[in-house]
Amino acid sequence: MRRIPLIALLMMLILAACGSAESAESYVVGMAAPMEAPVAEPAMGYSEEMSYEKGAMPDVANSGGTSASGVASPLAPGERLIVRDASLTIEVDDVQKADQEIRALVDATGGYVLSSSASGSDTDTVIYVTLKIPSEKLDSVITAVERLSHKVIYRSMSGSDVTEEYVDLEARLTSLEAARDRLLALLEKAANVEEAVQVNAALTDVQTQLEQITGRMRYLRQSAAMSSLSLELRPIPVTEVIDPDRWQPIEDARLALRGLIEFGQDIISFVIGLAVWTPVWLPLVLLVRYVWRRRAARKATPVTPPTNPDPPASA
Repeated sequence: MRRIPLIALLMMLILAACGSAESAESYVVGMAAPMEAPVAEPAMGYSEEMSYEKGAMPDVANSGGTSASGVASPLAPGERLIVRDASLTIEVDDVQKADQEIRALVDATGGYVLSSSASGSDTDTVIYVTLKIPSEKLDSVITAVERLSHKVIYRSMSGSDVTEEYVDLEARLTSLEAARDRLLALLEKAANVEEAVQVNAALTDVQTQLEQITGRMRYLRQSAAMSSLSLELRPIPVTEVIDPDRWQPIEDARLALRGLIEFGQDIISFVIGLAVWTPVWLPLVLLVRYVWRRRAARKATPVTPPTNPDPPASA
């Protein structure tokens, strides 16, 4: 009685193994037969079974099928892309009023405020503003801002030529679009799910690269079209005629009295030192005085010329 369940269990395992072997063999044969022909073979047919499977696949190519060149237009002959940036530090009478006038000026030119911050308080407020302005109007905006200022403290302008990078991206874009078209043709000729999956994976990679390149080209276009202007608005510094913190007459009198006392102390110290060194310098002074008087006495004594003897009498 104990052998019956064991025999039944063995029969179930054998039947399950045979069934799985037959299903595996049929799956392998079904997958291997279509792969005998190359994927890119022009004569490959398009089966009715594949039409349903392909319709269920995500259409990666058609999701971004619009021409990337239409999004990032090519450069015109002789056109150059220059990204310009400028920076200004100015002094104004009223910082808040100047800030409002500059914002209105930028709005009128089609620009906008990218960022803004302030520091200080009351009359010491300093405002920092970063503006985006159409590149063709950057010079006129800078001139108008300088007219609003009392004094221009700092001015800086720079430019970067991105034409070469943009042209290189155009060439890569054209190559990727051609690769995408070839993959679309292969996708139309795919005969099974595996081939369609492989082609769609390649299409996904190409489409990702296309989006990256078009995004970069769009960024370069926008950067060249809109220039950056960084502004620092400072109030005019107020100079006081008399600074009470610096002028202290009592402290000045105390310092003058201290200087006078130190000067008297220096004189007294010199006299004391001179008295102590008397045995040294007094003999020298007396000797010099003696020599000087001797020389003076010699100069004062008149020199009498010698008398000539009488000439001899003539015979």
